[in-house]
Amino acid sequence: MKLTVGTLVSTKKLSFPQQQLVEHSGVGLIHYDILKIKTRLVNEVPENLMNVIITSKNAIPAAVHWKDHIKNIYCVGDTTAEKLVFNGFLPQMVASDSKTLADKIISSNPDHTFTYMCGDHRRDEIPQLFEENEILLNEVIVYESKVVEKAFDRIFAAVLFYSPRGVYAFAKANKHQPQCAVCIGETTAEAAREMFPNVVIANKQTVENVLTTAIKLLRDDKK
Repeated sequence: MKLTVGTLVSTKKLSFPQQQLVEHSGVGLIHYDILKIKTRLVNEVPENLMNVIITSKNAIPAAVHWKDHIKNIYCVGDTTAEKLVFNGFLPQMVASDSKTLADKIISSNPDHTFTYMCGDHRRDEIPQLFEENEILLNEVIVYESKVVEKAFDRIFAAVLFYSPRGVYAFAKANKHQPQCAVCIGETTAEAAREMFPNVVIANKQTVENVLTTAIKLLRDDKK
């Protein structure tokens, strides 16, 4: 796929080094947080924190808050895993998406009870799979997300997405489809395919890799 060199939109605010990565490539950049995240914590420690599942780095503040009560932690994404390690955790399992993580947990720990630290708009894959396999799963909502509806009256060469909810929010607010949607993982890409004809997945689940994938598409860089 070859795209016209133009401007890419990141639906997540970028750090200064990440911004430089794009700007030094000669590609235009717009970046903003399409989701505003607010951590939700309660003083009372939830029950059954021996085995905890998180599918977003947004749940890490809660995990850190209750760190002394957590024995095992399972997560989605390399970036989330790295942040967990930085905060003193050693993830038992890391998977590329929620379904893969659930399948791995179910096959290796069918007799355990788990707690899913999630957001107020969590997806259904993990709860459904655990219910189907009769594994007890407690859900604790530890963060809330609010959509920022930002509309643009132009067609972008690429829009970068990091969550399914971000995909739906952008599609709802914008009548013009991007030439390409670049996604951080398969779960996000599934949502993007519902909305856009051209979808590409980064080969690693990091913001930097999403950026690099988009830049290569825009510059038709085959190196």
